Amino acid sequence: MRAHATEKRPRGGHRGASLGTRAYLESLAALYGSRMPRRLPESWRDRLPDPARYYGQHVAKLGRPNAAGWAQGKCPFHEDRNASLSVQVNDAGGWWRCFAGCGGGDLVAFHMRATGKSFREAVRELLGARA
Repeated sequence: MRAHATEKRPRGGHRGASLGTRAYLESLAALYGSRMPRRLPESWRDRLPDPARYYGQHVAKLGRPNAAGWAQGKCPFHEDRNASLSVQVNDAGGWWRCFAGCGGGDLVAFHMRATGKSFREAVRELLGARA
């Protein structure tokens, strides 16, 4: 028999594990090395490295930025004879876009793709590089 639309159904959650169970806390300890995962700092986006300096080190033949702050260079993710990568070096987000089909995103997404690291690892590495 079908449930009526007015009946309340339980919503998703921790997929079978409640927050207080020992098994759940042990799985967190196995995954993160402690029972509670460490969080990123509140202002982590403000502490990212300067996009102009970062992209200057990671993009071959990066040109000068235009009036809008976009600079062109060779994409490091594929063989590139002509500059197909645009990066925004004047914005704190450090946006990038490859017009040959590699994708785009912010500075963290670029670092994730370049190093093969997860989001958390990439952010921690970028924050450590700024010091």
